[in-house]
Formats: sequence, structure tokens, C-alpha cells
Amino acid sequence: MAQLRIFLSHSSADRDFADALARALRGAGADVWYDETHLGTGQLLDEISAQLPTRPVFLLVASKAAFASDWVKQECKWAFNLYRREPNRIMLPIVAKALDPADWNAMLWLEDFRRIEAPSEKPYPQHEAIEHTLRLLALTPAGEAPAPVAPQPTESVDDLITRGKALREQGKHAEALALFERATQLDPNSYLAWHNVGYSLDDVQRYEQALVAYDRAIDLNRNDAAVWYNKGITLYNLQRYGDALAAYEQTVALDPTFADAWGNKGLTLHMLNRDTEALVACSQALALNPNHMNNWRIKADVLRGLGRVKEAEEAEARAKALGG
Repeated sequence: MAQLRIFLSHSSADRDFADALARALRGAGADVWYDETHLGTGQLLDEISAQLPTRPVFLLVASKAAFASDWVKQECKWAFNLYRREPNRIMLPIVAKALDPADWNAMLWLEDFRRIEAPSEKPYPQHEAIEHTLRLLALTPAGEAPAPVAPQPTESVDDLITRGKALREQGKHAEALALFERATQLDPNSYLAWHNVGYSLDDVQRYEQALVAYDRAIDLNRNDAAVWYNKGITLYNLQRYGDALAAYEQTVALDPTFADAWGNKGLTLHMLNRDTEALVACSQALALNPNHMNNWRIKADVLRGLGRVKEAEEAEARAKALGG
């Protein structure tokens, strides 16, 4: 089973809560990163930049102190930007101390996310908040019997989607798909549910069915670049390169800063023997993210296709220097 990788954001004023939460998550088998050694500003920024993109679960210990923290607000912004492009990601605020509804104005983009809190917008006692968090992330507390994986009658659409994402990240693809499909039954107009059905069908290589789910998601929300991007990947896997190209073009029209979409557009153009255009797309991808190993490899292949061998070797060297 794959290990759930978690980034835990908190204010130093909530250190005791964060420590207890991290212990429980680690005891349940998760890999948790948070600033537990009080790193200095420069080192902390480097560490956040390295950790945040590789950890699909973002937990926020929510409190007045957290909403007043510039660091916490910046981490939430970065996490939200990743979430917008990667539907596998989870953003889960956990209310640690009493908040007023107006406190969420400091980070409005979090207001609509499922969060761990008691009725009437009150915090749970610490141990209950931690129990609810582990249950929603499909984690079993140390020493306890595993909870049922199948959809439960009392689960909301948001609960099903969150737990499904957590199961998928732990490699339980069939179980995750069942939760997402249940979410579409409860709310056939849930764009997020259909998007995640498509993503999970991709995981098990049921590409034709994934396309149906992506098209349903697009019918519900045509302006989300992420679903067009994932549809492009599915079409590419089906070797429908012309259709994949159209999906990637729609992606970058909606989000011109989507580096991976530009890279995949370059790869698809290369497969269509349109290497001059492919080179433009690859160059755009690397202008947006010069440290993307795969896009350097794509550019190397394109340059070889154009007969520019020396430049291709230089691009391959860049890819190897980045770990490829």
C-alpha cells in the first residue's frame, strides 16, 4: 500500500495541536511534513518549495493565529494553485480554535472546502478533531481495526470525494472509484465527482470510460483547465493524438501558465510529426518551469526530430542534471 504524503500547515501558536495531529497521522502510517524544527526563513522557503508539490494532502490547522500568519497564508495560496490543476489533491482545514465566520475572509479560497469542525462552526475537542481527520483520510489509528472502505450511508458527497482521493493516493484505486461513483449518484451535477471518476478510471486504464466521465465533467464546467488536461492525457494514451492536441490547446487557452500542458502539447505535436510547432510548445513549457525533467526530455526528442543533434544532447544533459 502506498503511503499517504501530507503537508501540515500551522501557526506556531497552534504547535501543540499540530504536534498531536502529526503523531496520530504518523502512527496511522502517513508520511507527514511540517516545520517541527523551527527552520529559518531562507531554509524554510526552500523546504516548502521542495515538499509542497510532492505531497498531495494539504492540512491546515485553522485558527485566528493561522489566519494572521503570512507564512500560513502563503502556504495556503501555493497549495490552492496546485489543487486547481491536480484533482487528486486534498485541501482540508481542521478548526483547532474558535473562529468567527468573518475570519475566513483572510483566505476566501478555503471557505468552500470540506473542513473538520463541530456543529455551529465550533471546534471539536482536540482528540475528536484528530479522529475525524484520520477517518476522512482513510487512515486507521494505531492499534485499531481498519474502518470500512466501502461507501457509508451517512457520507456526504464532499466526504466521499475526500476519502476517495485519500484511498487513491494509498493505491486503492478500485475502492476509490466506488466512492466517486457513489458521489455521482448522490449528486449527478457534481463536477468534482465526475472529474474524479474520470481520473480514477484512468488509474485502472479504462480509458474509454474515463473519456465519458471527463465529458460529463466538462458539460458541467467547461472552464476548468485541469479536466481538459486530464482528458488530453487519456486521449494520448488511446493514441488519438489529434484529439489530444485539441484538449491541450483548450487547456492552455484557459490557463496559459500551465507548464505541464504546454509540455504535453509539445509531445503530442512531436507524435504528429509537427516538430517545429512542438519546439515552440516545449520552449514555452520550460520558460514556465525550467526545472521540469520530463519537459527537457521531450524537448530533446523534438530537437532530434529536427536534426539538431547537439542541442538535443544539451537538453538531455539538462534532464539528467534534474534527475532523469
